[in-house]
Amino acid sequence: MAKRRHKKEEKRQKLLDQGYVECRKCGELSKPRSFRCVDCTKMLPFGKKVLAVTLAIIIVVATVGVYFLRSEEGYEVPTAIHSVSPTSVSASISSDIIVTFNREMNRDSVESAFTVAPSVAGVFSWSSTQLVFAPSTNLEEGSTYTVTIGDSAVDLEGRHLDCGIYRWSFMTEGGTAARREVGAGTDDFWEQYPPSHSQQGATVDHPSWVIEALEQGPVLIFVHSEGCSPCVTQTDICGSVSTAYSGQISYFDLLSGTNEPDASDGFAAYDPDGGVHYVPLVIVVTTALDPADGTTIIVWHSWEGVVYEPILSSWISDTISHWDES
Repeated sequence: MAKRRHKKEEKRQKLLDQGYVECRKCGELSKPRSFRCVDCTKMLPFGKKVLAVTLAIIIVVATVGVYFLRSEEGYEVPTAIHSVSPTSVSASISSDIIVTFNREMNRDSVESAFTVAPSVAGVFSWSSTQLVFAPSTNLEEGSTYTVTIGDSAVDLEGRHLDCGIYRWSFMTEGGTAARREVGAGTDDFWEQYPPSHSQQGATVDHPSWVIEALEQGPVLIFVHSEGCSPCVTQTDICGSVSTAYSGQISYFDLLSGTNEPDASDGFAAYDPDGGVHYVPLVIVVTTALDPADGTTIIVWHSWEGVVYEPILSSWISDTISHWDES
């Protein structure tokens, strides 16, 4: 009897070694990858795992399906700008300005919220979700233009753009590659608050962490919120530029509400307008020689809105030139 029991245990152990599964309820062995016990039908671990994975897939598919259904109805995806042009540093002087939204817009509200600086006369036309602004005459050669879609722009349901405003700049062909110098203009490095700021001419209180970083080189700061369309676009741009200039600049990616107090410091010190704060906020800071007496000073420039890679790269190049000189 003992010998028979021993053989039975050997056979049982051999089956376990081959991957057979023991039912915790009745003790019977079932073949590998069995869903249920062959004796008492209790669900085995493999069956439970398959069931859990199946349920997870069903939940994911259902969730994604609901998301896209709701997205098509406009409940989940915020109203945003999908793309713009031109964005380069050598745009044709005959360029149209094109803005593509992610849904149909209230066209009158968009046109009234649309501005170009310096001011440009032109004509609007639409094709579905795309706005085209055709200047009446050629743009000026070698000039920087800033386009703004203000916070009064709404879609057909009255919803505003996800980040309030959308602003970007481009440069036209035919200009020289002169370095940007210290001044008060829209294309200068600023020592004090510029004319656009509510505290025009006042001294800037630079955060201590910026001053410390400037000992090693120029600084690029990106302040943003999470999920807004322009912020997502700017995240990729700043990431690419910071990688391209790795070792030459310090880069601070600051998520408002998370990377505090530095994110708030960025707005308090470097907002270009000093009024209502919009994201994304992009800031470049460097040292330079004071045009008046040749002493070393801290200068900066900032933008509320998207700064596309060619423009941002050209500014970073100038920050490095000034820092090396000072």
